[in-house]
Amino acid sequence: MALEIGLAETIAETLKDVERAIAELPDGPSAVRYRRRLEDQRAALKSPTLRNIVALVVARCAKHPDLAPRIRRGFADLAEHHPELAGFYVQLPQAEGAGADEGDPALIAERRRV
Repeated sequence: MALEIGLAETIAETLKDVERAIAELPDGPSAVRYRRRLEDQRAALKSPTLRNIVALVVARCAKHPDLAPRIRRGFADLAEHHPELAGFYVQLPQAEGAGADEGDPALIAERRRV
Protein backbone atom coordinates (compact mmCIF):
# COMPACT_ATOMS: atom_id res chain seq x y z
CA MET A 1 0.00 0.00 0.00
CA ALA A 2 2.83 2.38 0.84
CA LEU A 3 4.27 1.99 -2.65
CA GLU A 4 0.83 2.54 -4.17
CA ILE A 5 0.55 5.97 -2.54
CA GLY A 6 4.03 7.08 -3.62
CA LEU A 7 6.43 5.99 -0.91
CA ALA A 8 9.22 5.41 -3.45
CA GLU A 9 8.86 9.00 -4.67
CA THR A 10 8.88 10.31 -1.10
CA ILE A 11 12.06 8.39 -0.33
CA ALA A 12 13.71 9.57 -3.56
CA GLU A 13 12.77 13.22 -2.90
CA THR A 14 13.93 13.08 0.71
CA LEU A 15 17.16 11.33 -0.26
CA LYS A 16 17.82 14.03 -2.85
CA ASP A 17 17.29 16.72 -0.18
CA VAL A 18 19.66 14.94 2.22
CA GLU A 19 22.31 14.53 -0.49
CA ARG A 20 22.04 18.23 -1.35
CA ALA A 21 22.34 19.21 2.32
CA ILE A 22 25.44 17.03 2.71
CA ALA A 23 27.02 18.55 -0.41
CA GLU A 24 26.30 22.09 0.80
CA LEU A 25 27.69 21.59 4.30
CA PRO A 26 30.74 23.71 4.97
CA ASP A 27 33.90 21.95 6.05
CA GLY A 28 34.79 22.47 9.65
CA PRO A 29 34.33 21.17 13.14
CA SER A 30 30.93 22.79 13.58
CA ALA A 31 29.45 20.73 10.74
CA VAL A 32 30.75 17.33 11.90
CA ARG A 33 27.77 16.44 14.09
CA TYR A 34 25.24 17.70 11.54
CA ARG A 35 27.01 15.77 8.75
CA ARG A 36 26.84 12.59 10.83
CA ARG A 37 23.12 13.04 11.38
CA LEU A 38 22.55 13.60 7.67
CA GLU A 39 24.62 10.54 6.80
CA ASP A 40 22.60 8.48 9.28
CA GLN A 41 19.40 9.77 7.69
CA ARG A 42 20.72 8.89 4.22
CA ALA A 43 21.52 5.34 5.38
CA ALA A 44 18.04 5.00 6.91
CA LEU A 45 16.44 6.08 3.63
CA LYS A 46 18.51 3.63 1.61
CA SER A 47 17.59 0.74 3.91
CA PRO A 48 14.43 1.79 5.76
CA THR A 49 13.08 -0.02 8.78
CA LEU A 50 9.36 -0.65 9.19
CA ARG A 51 9.26 2.30 11.62
CA ASN A 52 10.90 4.59 9.03
CA ILE A 53 8.48 3.44 6.33
CA VAL A 54 5.50 4.12 8.59
CA ALA A 55 6.82 7.59 9.47
CA LEU A 56 7.31 8.40 5.77
CA VAL A 57 3.79 7.18 4.94
CA VAL A 58 2.35 9.45 7.64
CA ALA A 59 4.41 12.37 6.32
CA ARG A 60 3.18 11.70 2.78
CA CYS A 61 -0.44 11.56 3.99
CA ALA A 62 0.06 14.82 5.88
CA LYS A 63 1.08 16.47 2.60
CA HIS A 64 -1.66 14.69 0.64
CA PRO A 65 -4.58 14.01 3.05
CA ASP A 66 -6.63 12.41 0.27
CA LEU A 67 -4.26 9.41 0.45
CA ALA A 68 -5.04 8.56 4.08
CA PRO A 69 -8.38 6.80 3.44
CA ARG A 70 -6.65 4.45 0.99
CA ILE A 71 -4.27 3.15 3.63
CA ARG A 72 -6.21 3.58 6.87
CA ARG A 73 -7.51 -0.02 7.11
CA GLY A 74 -4.13 -1.59 6.27
CA PHE A 75 -2.41 0.82 8.62
CA ALA A 76 -4.81 -0.16 11.43
CA ASP A 77 -4.01 -3.84 10.82
CA LEU A 78 -0.30 -3.05 10.94
CA ALA A 79 -0.71 -1.11 14.20
CA GLU A 80 -2.67 -4.00 15.68
CA HIS A 81 0.21 -6.40 14.97
CA HIS A 82 2.91 -3.84 15.86
CA PRO A 83 1.54 -1.83 18.82
CA GLU A 84 4.75 0.21 18.95
CA LEU A 85 3.62 1.81 15.66
CA ALA A 86 0.10 2.72 16.82
CA GLY A 87 1.21 6.25 17.66
CA PHE A 88 1.81 6.86 13.97
CA TYR A 89 -1.70 5.70 13.10
CA VAL A 90 -3.28 8.48 15.11
CA GLN A 91 -1.20 11.00 13.15
CA LEU A 92 -2.95 10.12 9.89
CA PRO A 93 -5.18 12.94 8.67
CA GLN A 94 -8.86 12.33 9.30
CA ALA A 95 -11.41 12.53 6.51
CA GLU A 96 -13.65 15.59 6.53
CA GLY A 97 -16.62 14.99 8.82
CA ALA A 98 -15.39 11.53 9.82
CA GLY A 99 -16.53 10.06 13.07
CA ALA A 100 -14.90 7.21 14.95
CA ASP A 101 -12.77 5.16 12.62
CA GLU A 102 -13.74 1.52 12.65
CA GLY A 103 -10.12 0.60 11.86
CA ASP A 104 -8.80 2.42 14.93
CA PRO A 105 -6.35 0.18 16.86
CA ALA A 106 -7.84 1.31 20.17
CA LEU A 107 -11.31 0.28 18.98
CA ILE A 108 -9.99 -3.05 17.70
CA ALA A 109 -8.32 -3.74 21.06
CA GLU A 110 -11.52 -2.78 22.89
CA ARG A 111 -13.59 -5.16 20.74
CA ARG A 112 -11.21 -8.00 21.56
CA ARG A 113 -11.60 -7.39 25.30
CA VAL A 114 -15.39 -7.60 25.04
